[in-house]
Amino acid sequence: MPRYLTGGAVALALWTAIGAGELLTGILPALVVLVLAPADYVLWTRRRRPWHDWTVILLLLPAILAAVWIAVGGLVTGVERSDEARLLLEVGPGVALTGLLCTLISYHGRHHPAERR
Repeated sequence: MPRYLTGGAVALALWTAIGAGELLTGILPALVVLVLAPADYVLWTRRRRPWHDWTVILLLLPAILAAVWIAVGGLVTGVERSDEARLLLEVGPGVALTGLLCTLISYHGRHHPAERR
């Protein structure tokens, strides 16, 4: 599942970086996701896909912050867009990225079923 979540996040971040047209509210935060999501997956696989790996979990937090900023950054900074363009290039991708990355982080944060809590 992480492979597909990471692939979806990368594709959506690439869509945002190409289509946003705004450096601070679209391109840069999308690049953060484009760097951190694949790096997270590579680290997780190199560590033999561990259960509840804090390093892998923490690596995704800035990517989630960037995804949230994609969703709200244009609204906060007053980027001039039509409602349709805002939904297509900011809010939609930002919310979708946040969901994908939060699902990915919850997968990495799971505990082994045999582990006592």
